[in-house]
Amino acid sequence: MSITISPAQKAFYLEKGYLVLPPLTDAAELVTLRETCDHLISSGAGRKDGNQHDLTGTEKQTDATKESVPQLLHPSRYAPQLKATRVWDHAVDIAMQLLDVGSYTKEQLVVRDHIIVKPPGSTKPTPWHQDEAYWKDDVAYNELSIWIALQDVTEDMGCMTFIPGSNKREVIPHHPWQNNPKIIALETDEGHFDATQAVPCPLPAGAATVHHCRTLHYTTGNRSNSSPRRALILTVGTPPQPLATPRNHSWNKERRAY
Repeated sequence: MSITISPAQKAFYLEKGYLVLPPLTDAAELVTLRETCDHLISSGAGRKDGNQHDLTGTEKQTDATKESVPQLLHPSRYAPQLKATRVWDHAVDIAMQLLDVGSYTKEQLVVRDHIIVKPPGSTKPTPWHQDEAYWKDDVAYNELSIWIALQDVTEDMGCMTFIPGSNKREVIPHHPWQNNPKIIALETDEGHFDATQAVPCPLPAGAATVHHCRTLHYTTGNRSNSSPRRALILTVGTPPQPLATPRNHSWNKERRAY
């Protein structure tokens, strides 16, 4: 079964910078995805490579407690079966329909994946940011991210929250969260957007949000005491193109000094 994006959905995405989609897979695959996610995090997959860390703590903090937000970059390197899942295939199909792919084929798209887990009772938010702020400043990106809920996600559990229309802006200034360059998470500088415009997007298990790489977004901590909030995120785009005039993401240079 393929996922078809309607003209109305595409128009909404292009205008608002985000989109909410119904479940991309069935209950059986979701069970397998949750088990895979839990195993990767608990076994420490990627730690030696620097790919598993605490998103809102220092890079050396990797224990999955309620005070941390474990993130694993490139989980498919440690669990290759993820690339054979229905959600992976659907995510790339969705990107093909929403991006201006030109002459690029589905097989030529760049796909990056990561997992973020917020344990029950977690107090740490994921600060307001644009994904592109984390990336290289000498290339242009044409990318979006599909954020797949591996269980029901309510507002209390930390659902995705967006600022509509922020996809049309340039990358705005960011800084390391809490102004600590040892923390991986970035946060936008104050005064660049109106948080009262924020739209939370709770999801049933298997459903997804899609957002442009410049769309401002945020999640709260997992204030529930019932379940980890697990998300599989696939970032899909055409190959980045060199910029004639590089930008200056000075905040990343500051973090790399550590």
